[in-house]
Amino acid sequence: MLCPYLRGGLQPLKWCILALCSLHISPLSNWAQEGTTTFPKHSWPQFLGPMRNGHSSEGDLNLDWSTQPPRTKWIAEPGAGYTSIAVFQQRVFLGAQRGDSDFVVCYNRATGREEWAYVIGRGYQDVQQQGPGPRATPTIDGDYLYGLGPAGHLFCLTAADGREVWKVNVFKETGAKDPAGENLYWGMSGSPLIFGNLVICQPGGDRDNSVAAFDKETGEVVWKAASDYRSYASPLAISLAGRKQLLCYAGDALLGMQPSTGHILWRYPHQNQYKCNCATPVVLGNRVLVSTAYGGGSALLNVTTTDKRWSVHERWNSRRLQSLFTTPIVIDNLIFGCHGDLGICTLRCLDLATGKLVWTAREPGRCTMIAAERHLICLSEDGTLRVVKATRDGYLERGKIDGLLRAKSWATPALAGGHLFARDQQRLVCLDLQRN
Repeated sequence: MLCPYLRGGLQPLKWCILALCSLHISPLSNWAQEGTTTFPKHSWPQFLGPMRNGHSSEGDLNLDWSTQPPRTKWIAEPGAGYTSIAVFQQRVFLGAQRGDSDFVVCYNRATGREEWAYVIGRGYQDVQQQGPGPRATPTIDGDYLYGLGPAGHLFCLTAADGREVWKVNVFKETGAKDPAGENLYWGMSGSPLIFGNLVICQPGGDRDNSVAAFDKETGEVVWKAASDYRSYASPLAISLAGRKQLLCYAGDALLGMQPSTGHILWRYPHQNQYKCNCATPVVLGNRVLVSTAYGGGSALLNVTTTDKRWSVHERWNSRRLQSLFTTPIVIDNLIFGCHGDLGICTLRCLDLATGKLVWTAREPGRCTMIAAERHLICLSEDGTLRVVKATRDGYLERGKIDGLLRAKSWATPALAGGHLFARDQQRLVCLDLQRN
C-alpha cells in the first residue's frame, strides 16, 4: 500500500504507503477466510497469516523480552521490496527487486539459504521514486504460489521450485486501465486471494472491471465486476449474516460481493481525500471495521440482510483513528492502531463499542503490527521491534530490539512455528520466539 508524496499543484506529502496494509482481530473466528484452504499448523501462508487477520494462534511464545531477549536465527539479503512474508512448510517467500528485475524469492525456513528466485518482470519504480520492488505478498495454496507484481503480472508457480504454471497481466485481461506513469499511483499492492477455484484481485477498472476473478488452474478470467476506484487493500473471503461473500475495499467504497459471480450485495462509501485506501477490513461477526488516513477516519458498520436485501448501518464514525498503512488490531473489545499520516504517528487504543479514545502513546511511532497471546508485536519504520501488552491500562512495553533492521521497515512481520520473520528494504531476519 502506498501513499503519496504529491507533486504538481497538490499539497506535498512526506510519506508513501508502500507497506502492505493490515487489519487484525482477536480472538480468531470461524467466519474468516470462508472457502479457502485449511492450512497446516505453524504456517503463515499469505498476507496477515492463515485467517488473513494478522493474528497468530500459537501459544507458549517468549514475549517477555526484558527477561529473555529473542535470538536471531538467520539473516538473508533478498533486496528491495515492500511485500510481507509468507511461510509454508519448510519455505519462506517474499518479493524483492534485484538489479533491473522484480522477483519472488524462496528461502529455506530452517537455514535462510536461498532455494530459488522467479523473475516477475522488469523492476518497478513509481513515478515519484518512493520505493522500488514488489508490493503484494505471495499467497500459498497447497503446492502452488500465487503472486501479483506491481505492474499487474498475476502468476501461478510451483512452490517447491518456482516453476511457472501460468502468467497473465490483469490490466490486459480485464480491460482496466494501467495507471503506470501517473503521479499518484504506486503499483498493484493488494495480495491475491484464493477462494475455492478462484484467484481474486482488484485491478481498479471503471467499466465493471474494478474487481476480477481468475481460474486458479489456468489464469483465465471467470468474472469482472464493479466500477469503483482503485485501491491498495487486499480482499477478504468472509461470512456476513450467514452468507459467504468477498469483502473488497476499493478507493472510494467498501464492497460486499457474491464470490461466484461478482454481483455486488452491498456498498458503503468510504474514502479519504486522495482515494488512497490501504487497510484490509476487520470483520467481527456481522460488524465490519474500516479505517483510512488523510482525514478519512474509521467506521464500525453493522451489516444485515432481510428478504435478500442488504443493509449497512454505522455504529459509529470517528477521526480519532486514521490508519495510514497499518490497520488496527481488535483484542478484547479494544481497537489498537497506528494513527497519523504526515506528521508524528501515535499508537492509539479505542473502545470498540463506542469509538472513544482510551489512551495514546508516542511509541512505537509509525509501525506495522501483528498479534499473539494478547500482545502486539510492533515493527517501527526505523527497524526497532517491540512487544506491547494489549490492555486498557495504557502503553505497556515488555521489551524491544533496537536496530533489528537497518533500512525503511514498512512490511508487516510474519509469525510461524515460534519464529518471527521481519524485513526491510535490504534484509530478512528470522527471530526465535520459542521459550527456552
